[in-house]
Amino acid sequence: MRRILMLIFFLFCGHLSIAQTGDEYLSMANKVYDAGDKEHAKLLYEKAAALNNPEAHYQLTYRYIVTHAERICHNSQAAKMGHSKATSDLLEGLFFRSASLSLTNPELAYEIYTEAKKVNPNLDIYDEEGRVATIRECIEAGRLDVDQFVRKYNITDKDTSGSDYAIWELAAEASHYGRFGCPDPKLVLQLVCRGGFVPAEVESAVGFAYQNWKDSTIARFDPCDYVTSGIGLAYCSEIASRKAEKEYSGMIQKLALQLKNHAGSMLKPAYNVAGHFIEQKAFLEEGSDGTGYIAWANESADTQKAEFIDLVKKVNNGYKPKLDAPKDYDKELNEVYKKIIAGLKQKPISTGFREITDHNIVMVQRAWIKYRDSSAKLFAKTGVLTERQWKDYLTKVRIDQLRDIEKLR
Repeated sequence: MRRILMLIFFLFCGHLSIAQTGDEYLSMANKVYDAGDKEHAKLLYEKAAALNNPEAHYQLTYRYIVTHAERICHNSQAAKMGHSKATSDLLEGLFFRSASLSLTNPELAYEIYTEAKKVNPNLDIYDEEGRVATIRECIEAGRLDVDQFVRKYNITDKDTSGSDYAIWELAAEASHYGRFGCPDPKLVLQLVCRGGFVPAEVESAVGFAYQNWKDSTIARFDPCDYVTSGIGLAYCSEIASRKAEKEYSGMIQKLALQLKNHAGSMLKPAYNVAGHFIEQKAFLEEGSDGTGYIAWANESADTQKAEFIDLVKKVNNGYKPKLDAPKDYDKELNEVYKKIIAGLKQKPISTGFREITDHNIVMVQRAWIKYRDSSAKLFAKTGVLTERQWKDYLTKVRIDQLRDIEKLR
């Protein structure tokens, strides 16, 4: 009788411990999470995961910040039970987005994918056939002995993390004569397999390296031949800009020797000032936007620097731009500038992910004033117009640039 009374007490008072299923813990976790108590929800997800609930394993990686090892562990468990999203994430974590000599593991990725496919033949993975084929190509090349590779070539952290495409830079080095010796198509493929972090880029690059290895073909690997992401475009544009700057520096040195009236010593300082203005203008004023804005801004800046060098050559050869006379260009500039600043203070120009603000234009304008003054002095020294006339011409050009800003609204 006493036992019966105690049982009734626990039932009605809610203290009876009744075992919950994984699905029940998952349902409770979702409700608690949606109510805003994320930490309590995490405990419930963990209980559901401990009871082999695949969705709970996946949610722990999707809704919470976890370590790489924890992410691989949970997604592996869920994938082995046929969870499509967890399988897809696992392939990315172990291969397509790993970008790591040590953490990339195509063999494990394929092994777990195979288990998932047996449990769920209808896995919903984007570009499943292509991605699996890419993984198999990397497996076919064999495992890279990372420890031996690092020791043999004294690979440092800078070598593997100096840029987003650092390991692909090693692959590029392995594709031609360098510290790795003769070009090695197999090593190139092994490094390409471990260096990507954008699936579409990885598929394309691995396909190229794999075919070269199979054909025993020596071919230069260039990461920029395969980038499609905004990060990749920015990376390649920075490389292109450094290359262009080196070329421009050589052009400036040669041109300085050709300038009239001993103006050569003025050229490099003027070019440096012009370059600063051009870069400020390209990044802060022109409205480049989206994931590739750095690439587009760099491209614009490189083009304008080349145009400045061409202008110096033209001026040295007697170029005389047309000016409206008499006209107060400074007054017109001030009017246009004040109108632009007032409008931007009231409402910045949104080009999508970025904004053009009044502060941006103030910074560019300050750089332009220095550019105008140094360039006008240089042009007056080598050309046929006075310094005042060249200032008027550069001011006229600047007025048009400012008016272009409003067209972005």
